[in-house]
Amino acid sequence: KPFWSEAEPSGRRCAQREPADPVSRSPGLGLRAMRALALLATCVAPAAFAAPLWQEDLRRARTFTPRSGYRGRGGLASANALLNHHLTARAGLRLKACEDFNVEELRELLRSLFPHAADELKAMYAQHDGRRSVYASVSEMEQHWASSGPTTDDRMRDAHCHEVVMWYVHHVPMARQTDLAERLVLPKLPQRDHTVRKGTRSPEDTVGKFYDEKVTCQNCHVGGVPDLGLPEEPPKDARAKQRRCYTNYKELYNITCGPCDGVAGPYRGDDDKYFTPTECVVVAQPHEVPEGERVKVALPPQFTVDVVGGSDRFGRTTNPVHDTLPGPIAKIYGQIHGKWYMDARPGADLWLLRHDTVYAEVTENGIPIPFIAPKVSEIHAQTAKQRASNLTGPMVSLIDGMPNWVPGGCTCISDPVGVPDIVGAEAKGMGTLEYMGRIKLPSLEYLDVPIELDHWANWFFHIFMDTNSSVPHYAKAPSRLASAYAGTAVYANWDMADPALRDPDVWHRGIPTTPQRVGPSKGQFCLNAKKVGFCNNISQATFPPRGESAEAPPPAGSVGHQSLPFFPGQHALRDLLDAFASRSAPSQPEQLVV
Repeated sequence: KPFWSEAEPSGRRCAQREPADPVSRSPGLGLRAMRALALLATCVAPAAFAAPLWQEDLRRARTFTPRSGYRGRGGLASANALLNHHLTARAGLRLKACEDFNVEELRELLRSLFPHAADELKAMYAQHDGRRSVYASVSEMEQHWASSGPTTDDRMRDAHCHEVVMWYVHHVPMARQTDLAERLVLPKLPQRDHTVRKGTRSPEDTVGKFYDEKVTCQNCHVGGVPDLGLPEEPPKDARAKQRRCYTNYKELYNITCGPCDGVAGPYRGDDDKYFTPTECVVVAQPHEVPEGERVKVALPPQFTVDVVGGSDRFGRTTNPVHDTLPGPIAKIYGQIHGKWYMDARPGADLWLLRHDTVYAEVTENGIPIPFIAPKVSEIHAQTAKQRASNLTGPMVSLIDGMPNWVPGGCTCISDPVGVPDIVGAEAKGMGTLEYMGRIKLPSLEYLDVPIELDHWANWFFHIFMDTNSSVPHYAKAPSRLASAYAGTAVYANWDMADPALRDPDVWHRGIPTTPQRVGPSKGQFCLNAKKVGFCNNISQATFPPRGESAEAPPPAGSVGHQSLPFFPGQHALRDLLDAFASRSAPSQPEQLVV
């Protein structure tokens, strides 16, 4: 069984190849012994690459996304720590810390591994695949090394550690891996993450560029929301920890989040002085609640629910030190309420999600912004065929009060993430959440009632299940959700039925009935902002689209993210903030981080 990931790769049949003289050297073995080893490897290769093992190699190579158990929580350092755990657990594999190697020792390992890679296996990886092969020969590889910067830079060493592990796992067939494991000592993945935000690497930083080229495979093992390229830092005090405590802090800083850590509360700015902690009392630590007595996280496939209150940050993130969005736009906060509708039955040909949200108060990093109190709706649709193809489908954004005949009132774009798989029908989803313990909130925000909750978390995302078995949504749906910089929400009045039964117009209500008379979508009912095919001709008569069945099972991990479905997006608000943004940030905002 592959130690890396059940959702991972391997190849076809191996091509027998004659190893070049320098490539079979290994630390600790003489040249003559290594030549003999290379000859032996060449002779036994056809037998080692027997058909049964190649089936597993093929399956791994054809699967692009690692399963959730092999993806870190939000950053490369977290992914490395998790994958090192799997490396260490593999029987017979001799390992040493990356930091205990020098660059030349790692290059000897790369020379040793090169002849044992299967050409057919490498040929399966497309050019955009992080596992692809980049060298045609050892001499080409060595020429690249010569132009890549000084070997004294730790980033060069760490880059080679990533490369050695990737080659061993993805280029060498499993049968050959077993044979090599008896002869080689491999590095673990490095502890440090040297990545920087895209576009910020200096052109003169040759070692940094080399490093970026070597972590393309491991980047696929960064789970949850895609890595935002943000530097992480530990919370400075107890107040900060109550707002922000992520489950990967154990790996990064040896910080264990307690039951009341990460609970958050209403906030209006990045600075914790704009944060109002919700009073929290620890009822029990995780080990004090038997697994059978914990209220597991659950969501029904169909429902309507009131968002009775919450806070939201326009530029959702895990760390506000460096925002993806420009200037003050990312730091805009809203105090929200509204309604959430869902129809995502397992096996259905069409999944639907709608948020109706009122922004009752808007602030920019704690400073009130007057005259802005928008009401927005977002309707998401995704067919089974789109889910199987990893296509997100359309998202229609509506701004209440804007005239139908001008652009901006109705906009359709490609959905950033698709409709979340909230019941785990096609992805593991919330089954990966960690139990944080049992808590009591003496006064639940917005409802002002005491409540006892089971606290669950994964990375930056926290979800809270009511322990009172008499409430109608007990063990069926959450009462509360929280994150430090990506929204909080309190829910009530769960109706676990098809939303269309009580509200037949729910999936197209608000889409204009009068075409636009000006602008780029003149004659259309809804602006196709990104010119994508499924946003053409959106109207109440054509939306939502007809369901389409899947032609193939969905790729592992391709559907939804458990951290995303609970908070409304704010894509539709951009047009309202254009004037504000133009005064402080002349460049146009990128796509929102959600």
